[in-house]
Amino acid sequence: MMAEQAQSQEFPPRELGKRAAGRGRHVYVSGAVALTEPGPAAYGVVVTDDHERVLAQRAHYVGNATRTEATAQALLEAMRLAEASGLKASVFRVDDAVLADALTRHQALPGKAGEAMRAMRAIVAHLPGHQIQVVPAGQNPARSVALTPLVEWLPERTRRAEDLAVRPLGNGQFEVESESQPGQVYHVTFRLPEDGKVAEGEPIQCECADFLYRGIPCKHLLAVARQIGATERLFYPERAANL
Repeated sequence: MMAEQAQSQEFPPRELGKRAAGRGRHVYVSGAVALTEPGPAAYGVVVTDDHERVLAQRAHYVGNATRTEATAQALLEAMRLAEASGLKASVFRVDDAVLADALTRHQALPGKAGEAMRAMRAIVAHLPGHQIQVVPAGQNPARSVALTPLVEWLPERTRRAEDLAVRPLGNGQFEVESESQPGQVYHVTFRLPEDGKVAEGEPIQCECADFLYRGIPCKHLLAVARQIGATERLFYPERAANL
């Protein structure tokens, strides 16, 4: 336990490299939780230029945490990286509205999230011109990066997705039956890019609580991904785009 806590609190201010340095970078951050919440958690950080080209990315396992706590750890790491790398006027983009609101309103959060926020406030003075914005989870490239350290916890979820019935509705829309509630269906969006271009709107979305609140691919998305042969894109969208 002591080792896990120490690991979750270490945020070495490593530089991002010359390619990522510069003005007006977009720094996406996201936390993800596997299994129950709190549970095994990780975060992802992705730095892009103003054309949304990925310049650098990081993923880190943080031990047992909630998704908001993991996202707070991600934002703290992102700010330390921005300071160490000399990023100017960075835009930090998070998919946790509670965290973003607490930061902008100078409100406190409990537990590990509050500890991370206090550390952030000591850094922001060295980040002139920075902004914090909220983005939909489905449009946050850091979300899939955050999943990388958690893949070992997902086989059980993948197995449970095998028996779910999937009904295509067209235009990247699907209905997937509920595992626990007969007769209930979840509406899933899983749009694949056409001719290298992603359609407007969120490309990946499910209305279930797993996807909306825990930051991990739910079994409904996994069922659709298996049916259309796009599992690689669900977990590693950037890698799949280059296949």
